[in-house]
Amino acid sequence: MVFKLKSPRTTILILGTGKLVCTGARKEEDAHKAVDNLRQDLEKNNLIYLENES
Repeated sequence: MVFKLKSPRTTILILGTGKLVCTGARKEEDAHKAVDNLRQDLEKNNLIYLENES
């Protein structure tokens, strides 16, 4: 699956193993922001559910 962001301008590849590859980020901070945006979008569309670890 490919997830493209306009801000920060990055592309995230979601591999079948569950690993992510983030390309196009100019700073490490942009890569972190892109992955966080992806997580929020997946949660908003009920595609993932994160449980709190106790």
